Amino acid sequence: MAVFGRSDAALVKEALDRLGESEFTRAAVASAGNQLFVVGELRDISQLDGYADFVRWVAKMPAPTVGIYCLDEELCHGYPVHGVSKLKSNCRELTLLDLKIIASLHDNARRTIADIADMVGASTKTVKRHLERMISDGSLSLEMRGDPTQGGDVEALVHVGLRDNADKMEVGRRLLSRYPFQITYIRTFSNLPLFLLCIFYGNKMAEILKVLKEIGEDPDVVAITPNITCAYRTYETWRDKLPAAMVANAKEIRKHSSSSGPRE
Repeated sequence: MAVFGRSDAALVKEALDRLGESEFTRAAVASAGNQLFVVGELRDISQLDGYADFVRWVAKMPAPTVGIYCLDEELCHGYPVHGVSKLKSNCRELTLLDLKIIASLHDNARRTIADIADMVGASTKTVKRHLERMISDGSLSLEMRGDPTQGGDVEALVHVGLRDNADKMEVGRRLLSRYPFQITYIRTFSNLPLFLLCIFYGNKMAEILKVLKEIGEDPDVVAITPNITCAYRTYETWRDKLPAAMVANAKEIRKHSSSSGPRE
């Protein structure tokens, strides 16, 4: 889910620091005009209101918009919704070794297979086999956190408003096909049917402005609001603690099973 809007905070950096106090905050983007876009990961939908109130209070966001992500893989291929993946029907239950491998990748998704093998106490061949299976069946996806503001390119979060009765999926596919090098991906929200969030990258501001002008001429688009990224922050959430906790729990279960087994 996401909470976004204008912040009245005097120092956006302080708001970004405070957002990390919640275990639900995954990422936050600050853009020109004190606009904030905050991505949250909840355990349950019942936590939505409480977390939205937290963001509104901490970020001094008087009129936030709350959006619930749609799983539109066609519009964000390669950029899955945080914490969500589609498991294949043949997906198997994770083993203790699977959990150890996942835990080893928690803080560095670019570890070599040899390094992982050393960490989990298995052969490189075994680790490779487990990795390939987990990635194939959708139980593991690898991603790196980065800060787009540190490079020379320009990033913009563009809010696109659609006309009544517009098909957001059709519009999204059309924009992606027209601008495959400028639009990284598009997010849609189940509770915001006439809204698209487009992530733009460009070498120069003029490149982005040219594309925005053309998109504004699309018959299904009624409004465009570009927000140039100024700061980007990622945080550890409750989900980041799961791999280690699951390994510890699996070890405890195995230990208990061994100690309480049948005796002669």
